[in-house]
Amino acid sequence: MLPRQPYRGPVRKLVLAFDVGTTYSAISYCILDPGEVPKIEPVTRYPAQEHSGGNSKIPSILYYDSNGTARAIGAEARQEHIIERAEEDGWIKLEWFVSWKLHLRARNLAANHITDDDIPPLPRGKNAVEVLGDFMQYLFRCARSYIEETHPSGSNLWRSLENRIEFVLTHPNGWEGPQQKQIRLAAVLGGLIPSTEDGMARVHLLTEGEASLHYCVANILASDALSKTPILAPEDGEDDENSASQGVVIIDAGGGTLDLSAYSMTLSPTLIEEVAAAECRLQGSVFVTRRAHDLLQAKLSGSRFGTPDIVQQMTDIFDSTTKLRFRNPEDPSYIKFGTVRDKDPQRDIRNGQLKLSGQDVAKLFEPSISSIIEAFEIQRKAAGTPITFVFFVGGFAASDWMFAKLQAYFQSLSISFSRPDNHCNKAVADGAVSYFIDHLVSSRVARFTYGTECSVPFNPFDMEHRARQKDGTRVSEQQEFSETFAIRRYNQAACNQVDVGIMSYRGLLPKPDWMDTERNTSKIAEKLTLKRSAEGTTYYAMEVKVILLFGLTELKAVIGWEDGVIPVIQGVNRCNSFFKGCTITYLLGHRFPSQENVGGDCKIPSIICYDPDGTVCAVGAEATQEYIEEKIEDDGWVKLEWWKLHLRPRTMASSHVTDQDIPALPQNKTAVQVLADFMHYLYQCARKYIEESHSNGADMLRSVEHTIEFVLSHPNGWEGPQQTQIRNAAIMAGLVPDTPEGRTRIHLVTEGEASLHYCLGSGLAADGFQGDEGVIIVDAGGGTIDVSAYHMTTLPSFEEIAPAECRLQGSIFVSRRAKAMLREKLRGSSQYGSEDMISHMAAIFDSTTKQRFSNEDDPAYIKFGTIRDKDPNFNIRSGQLKLMGSDVAALFEPSAAAIIEAIEEQRHAAARTISTVFLVGGFAASDWLFMKLQNHLRPLGLEFCRPDSHTAKAVADGAVAFFLDHRVSARVAKFTYGTRCATQFDRNDPQHKLRASMAVPRPSGRTVLPNAFSAILTKGTAVSETKEFSKSFITEVVDRSACNMITTEIICYRGDSPSPRWTDLEPGMFSTLCNVHADTSKVARTISPRRGYAGLQFYRQEFSIILMFGLTELQAQLCWKEDVSDSRDLAPRCDIDARAMFRGLNEGKERTPLTYDTNARILDRSPAAVVFDQVVEAA
Repeated sequence: MLPRQPYRGPVRKLVLAFDVGTTYSAISYCILDPGEVPKIEPVTRYPAQEHSGGNSKIPSILYYDSNGTARAIGAEARQEHIIERAEEDGWIKLEWFVSWKLHLRARNLAANHITDDDIPPLPRGKNAVEVLGDFMQYLFRCARSYIEETHPSGSNLWRSLENRIEFVLTHPNGWEGPQQKQIRLAAVLGGLIPSTEDGMARVHLLTEGEASLHYCVANILASDALSKTPILAPEDGEDDENSASQGVVIIDAGGGTLDLSAYSMTLSPTLIEEVAAAECRLQGSVFVTRRAHDLLQAKLSGSRFGTPDIVQQMTDIFDSTTKLRFRNPEDPSYIKFGTVRDKDPQRDIRNGQLKLSGQDVAKLFEPSISSIIEAFEIQRKAAGTPITFVFFVGGFAASDWMFAKLQAYFQSLSISFSRPDNHCNKAVADGAVSYFIDHLVSSRVARFTYGTECSVPFNPFDMEHRARQKDGTRVSEQQEFSETFAIRRYNQAACNQVDVGIMSYRGLLPKPDWMDTERNTSKIAEKLTLKRSAEGTTYYAMEVKVILLFGLTELKAVIGWEDGVIPVIQGVNRCNSFFKGCTITYLLGHRFPSQENVGGDCKIPSIICYDPDGTVCAVGAEATQEYIEEKIEDDGWVKLEWWKLHLRPRTMASSHVTDQDIPALPQNKTAVQVLADFMHYLYQCARKYIEESHSNGADMLRSVEHTIEFVLSHPNGWEGPQQTQIRNAAIMAGLVPDTPEGRTRIHLVTEGEASLHYCLGSGLAADGFQGDEGVIIVDAGGGTIDVSAYHMTTLPSFEEIAPAECRLQGSIFVSRRAKAMLREKLRGSSQYGSEDMISHMAAIFDSTTKQRFSNEDDPAYIKFGTIRDKDPNFNIRSGQLKLMGSDVAALFEPSAAAIIEAIEEQRHAAARTISTVFLVGGFAASDWLFMKLQNHLRPLGLEFCRPDSHTAKAVADGAVAFFLDHRVSARVAKFTYGTRCATQFDRNDPQHKLRASMAVPRPSGRTVLPNAFSAILTKGTAVSETKEFSKSFITEVVDRSACNMITTEIICYRGDSPSPRWTDLEPGMFSTLCNVHADTSKVARTISPRRGYAGLQFYRQEFSIILMFGLTELQAQLCWKEDVSDSRDLAPRCDIDARAMFRGLNEGKERTPLTYDTNARILDRSPAAVVFDQVVEAA
């Protein structure tokens, strides 16, 4: 990560970067606080967004009504009720396939595969600039809403920033003056800035190539990628000034354009210069989809599936799924477009899936791949520095096929090739903010020859009389290029205004007029004197200088002249000895990458497919591919979903779910083995990602693979048995060896605590931890709702202030209820009531409808088939099932109620007043859930926000932060922990009298009562990490050999009694947490016999049970005493043979040091576990 200095500005500012792409658009931002190090954040939540990954982009789609009013934008334009309304009311849809942004493209770009006739016209009365303005206005509203919802006191924060916003707008490398001017006009029309000089100064334009460079430098190149790469020393031994620099090419592959930029880079000190003119090709991912449309049209011609509507539907599905998944021409590809009833063997259609040859799909990508290679070779030849690294970014870079093809090409050239991050908003939107903060590039290369058209005295021997600079010239940021011209006018009034056209020459293309630079020179005109030519004509003459500053991201033009006063050039922050006055005109453009799986999800589905032999066949997203259904049907594969619920503690409140509700495991497979298979897959994914994303990633991974620390998270409600299962699964998966050293590299953390660390590390929640009040973290996931409460003691230390809560009411239970509702709703439908159709609809509800649902007053839709699927009796039209919004809201209600109940329990139990509630996790992306909880919490005076809806962030990132920062110093016991024992009979105790018939005599002559419970750690106790809780016990046995092993069990009381005494009063509330045992055979030989009742000889053994709860895993130990003669000098020792069946966090680490009691007897201690086979009495 690029080290940044604290912001030195005098006041707080907001930097907003808008990346309006051909297919998808994104926003990133940074709040600049004086004295604070800037941190870039993406906007990851937009209205009606459906993907649980927390997409950082929205589709670049708009709907206009017949009056030219924008009616729906972004993800909202994809909602079924919007589509239905649009059809009924004749709204016009603008999207990528008919991309409105292509109306803005530079006409000089090489684009013989696309003409104006290929792009449908804009709505009547609307031009492309106005559409861009409407879209920018929507992005601005989304940014405001996100910041207000994400930050504590977000509304107040926005009000403090709204008049101090700097906008960074990006554009493709190939956009020029006219497009740059249109972007600025759109910013004014969108209400981002006023049409004033100060307003225009707050808009900064940047090429997408340079934005991507800033992203790569800030996140990848500033790491050890370059610093650890050896550089060949010069043969002569001299240190050339360029010897430490390396050539880097950034390929930004987006939806519309492919942008390539080449730089020479030195990181210490930082010096980055462009070394070749930027390249731009109109061959982004949308053109792959356009070619796919043509392929489908030809393939299905004459078929009942060949209608324009169905072909377009298939094209859309190809764009969103098939295109991204394609990776091997030898394997077929599928477009899943209909239901199980849609079949046509002649067209390779089966079960609603169209099968395509992998070779045919590969051909769709070839023109784009060739364009990248062609553009790279042009840059490679033009660059004066050998190219060492190539970075592949943008939405189109998510294509594994594209990556593999380009990787093979660059490896043949011995050039390092990697894609730093698949998350599509990162490269451009984040890089644009980085540009404003870091400003890394010091010089750029002119793409064309620039100058002005003028008249010169006739010279028959000189054919070139025009001021210009040659294309390819490297220009520093403050370097000026100027030429002096004489202007002759025949009357004095004509000298009042100087108008010079700045031209660009492109070789074979005509010379387009980029801009008009004007300046009022009337004061100078008044001083001019009349002159006479040799021919006798009179005229007025003045000298002007045209100055071009090209080194910045926008071309700036200046006109200067002499007026006899102190010479000054205004507006460019430097002086000139001869001229005064200037005009600065902003020129730049904007571009954005697009991708099919636009969010670049940081999560994969927890799905595994096994064959009949129990062999893993497909995992994660691979298990959702279309061919899997054929394998299940043909080869008997088993598809496992929600298998993690098999690991749940049976003590959790889960009356709504039983083992019968969870899909059965394959034969001869346990839940731990399935978890191990999934962990193994995740580990392989992580290795591959690191190898591909980092320069020299394979070498880096080999250097650390035997020292990797694994942090594994689990729901708040999981306990010792589940933690043991996780550890065993990690060993089975090959993450660590089954050795003490290997086990120490596994660290467990609750999802609630991981989420706390994420909120702290993200910086977004910092304002919520103020004063002496507490906060609640609600981690709303797929299976569980985890609720935790914390209080900040002294920064950076936090304490848990209430027992963590866990509810089995995550988002999958909404989907379960939806499936039951569909089964009931479609009962009696011969076409759509089958179990296959219901499962198909339920899956679509889970992936789209559930995510989009936000308002119970609007209908919801499940788009499950083609336009031919209709049944008015069941509200089915054009392949869509219409649901009442109130019915869908009822599916969410139990989950919302469970969250509210858990929050209220935490507020009641917390040792501090709760002031803020943070909502994180995948389920937090639900707008309906957020608003439901907001309506409950805001009236209670609680601040409520969701720091980030990106599902991986809260737990996965937080788990890493837990390992690095370890912020929580004390935790609260969820239950009461102790052991089952016997207690001495007390005739005066009423409860003892009731149990008199159960009294048992002991060898010593004492009488004891069984079934007693001795609490060691009570519920609600705050425990620091090093604090120990212990209680002493004794055993009395007749046979000395019975003292060879101390055995006991740690049990957990889950009831409501503050001081439970008997295990038989509420037997259902007691459960065994772990068994502890220790080998004390060496000690047993030293125990002296005693005489008890009627002279009976017996042996008495004393020991203590010690619980340490302050870490994320409960640790149990046994401690016993050895009799030592005063004359003996025995060194303290620890029983090295003691083993732990329940494994604590400190297992394998140095044991707790031994201590002595006041009688000089050694306390011997061991970590724990047991078979309960003796009567244990309370001491």
